[in-house]
Amino acid sequence: MENPFEQIEKRLAVIEEKLDELIKRPDNPAVTGPTWISSKQLALHLGVSSAFVANLRISKLPYYKLGGRIFFKKQEIDEWIEKTRHKSGSENLDDYLESNRGIRGK
Repeated sequence: MENPFEQIEKRLAVIEEKLDELIKRPDNPAVTGPTWISSKQLALHLGVSSAFVANLRISKLPYYKLGGRIFFKKQEIDEWIEKTRHKSGSENLDDYLESNRGIRGK
């Protein structure tokens, strides 16, 4: 019969391993500095297909090529996505009303 403390020690080692893997994941916000991710990881991050990422890369996405492999900086991609934001209908209406407020007051 195995010592219960040895069992606990083994289980803790497995848990530590899994935590290390989670910490090293590119989508972990605790990771600092440039996080380099592959096309497949980017597709997972965005919730799209790898083919969609490839199409975006051709026309729009900033990327890096090293030895024939494609890499992205996660932060650059997130910033690029932020720039593609479109206003909602109510935001457009508010802007329109605000811009016309000065015209009506004259």
